[in-house]
Amino acid sequence: KNKKILFNKSVTLDLTEKEIKLLDLFLKVKKPISKDNILLSVWNYSKEADTHTVETHIYRLRKKIIEKFSDDKFILNNKDGYYL
Repeated sequence: KNKKILFNKSVTLDLTEKEIKLLDLFLKVKKPISKDNILLSVWNYSKEADTHTVETHIYRLRKKIIEKFSDDKFILNNKDGYYL
């Protein structure tokens, strides 16, 4: 966790602090998490904040994971939110 690296066998991926916080949240909650709850937990924003921060960060993280690990099912979402 402190190294900010995601790895699978011999393949590694450097992550940002926010990406680590997102993944930690997903691992702790273990069920879909709404955008509002992610904003509050990771960015400390209120649910009234009008921002695409969550979508942008998840898009970029998914892209990094697909490019490095060829895994397009790592971060999923449904009507209830985002999850691993």
